[in-house]
Amino acid sequence: MIRFLPLCLLLVSPATAFGFVVSTMQQPRSSHSTFSSSSTSSALSMALVEDGCVTLVPKFKIKEGMMDEYMANLPKFLELVKANEQDTCLHYGFVGPTDDNLVICREGYKNAEGLLFHLQNVDEPLQEALRYADIVSIDVQGPSSELEKLKEPLAAFSPTYYELQPGSMRSETL
Repeated sequence: MIRFLPLCLLLVSPATAFGFVVSTMQQPRSSHSTFSSSSTSSALSMALVEDGCVTLVPKFKIKEGMMDEYMANLPKFLELVKANEQDTCLHYGFVGPTDDNLVICREGYKNAEGLLFHLQNVDEPLQEALRYADIVSIDVQGPSSELEKLKEPLAAFSPTYYELQPGSMRSETL
């Protein structure tokens, strides 16, 4: 069941607001619920497993006067990922461009090997993109064991690594 937070909870601490949400989730549903019990129960019974995923977040700054060329290149990435990475890619897409000419690629892979395969797969459009934009930052997130596998191959990009905390989880369907 989905409940909306009262406006007053926006003024209290996150812990208090979380406690409210948890307590209301434990209350029995009224017969006036607008959600079917099957959709609600399936969402609540979603299986969660240990998260071993690796996330790559490169941020591109498009060079002056190169917006059209850069944006015309993006579909090439999407086509290659869709055609060749069904078994390794969990999500892939672009955000932007922003007012200050930034585009962020948000990408997730089952493991480090999936990320490395992706870099080989999209090398041609990546080289083209780098004619029109500079990489201003790269964040890599995942379990420490997966990050270790990436440090040498990604060293030339100088990424920032963020270790996933033990106990993190994801949907079993991913």
